[in-house]
Amino acid sequence: MLHGELLMATNFRQIWESIAEDLKQAIIRGELTGGQRLRIDELSMKYGVSNTPIRDAFRHLASLGFVENIPRRMVIVREISLKEIEDIYAIQSVLEGLAADLAVRLCGDEDVETLTRLFRRMEECVPRGDAEGYSTADVEFHALFLRLCGNLRLVQMVENTRDHIARFRFIMLRHPGRLDESIEEHRRIVAGFRARDAEVANREVKNHILVSAELLKRIIGRKGAPGVKASDGTTPGAPQSG
Repeated sequence: MLHGELLMATNFRQIWESIAEDLKQAIIRGELTGGQRLRIDELSMKYGVSNTPIRDAFRHLASLGFVENIPRRMVIVREISLKEIEDIYAIQSVLEGLAADLAVRLCGDEDVETLTRLFRRMEECVPRGDAEGYSTADVEFHALFLRLCGNLRLVQMVENTRDHIARFRFIMLRHPGRLDESIEEHRRIVAGFRARDAEVANREVKNHILVSAELLKRIIGRKGAPGVKASDGTTPGAPQSG
């Protein structure tokens, strides 16, 4: 985010909130990777602000689990462990499954048609291997039934965990064959909504998220990924001595 855009954003939010969101999105996009040091002086210069809003942004990001403070006042992008990834996906599967269950009971025909149109957009991306386009439509797909579930607290909980999952979305979607698998999982979710079957929608959303988790664990365990560490502190996929 440019300095001018940052100043415009302050019409609606505190400066530190805008900085925190910008840094969080940079972490999600992989522009800032796990273990990377964040320097207050460099960020103050980048955003054209004093050190105070940078520190406030750091505190907020630490509370969300995106950065951490280490001795001597150093702040780094927080690494995430394979166990933590597993835990996050397990939580997400339950939360989003519940959201789908509630949404089926509350949505109207027009909402189902909108969900179907988003699915068609995703489907069009598969033959050309358009992971970015697929991801954009996928985010909108899930956001729609979250919005329709009618439970604001549930939506907030889902959004917090989804931000962490988003750090690994492209790792999965670019894996050979994953787009084909994912579109079939979403096809079954849409079928649940069209049939107004809350149990099916709940089950298929859970299954989609848990399948994604298993794939991600296999990919990271085999190849490793930036910002991911094993539970023992080593880097997954890295050669071990001895």
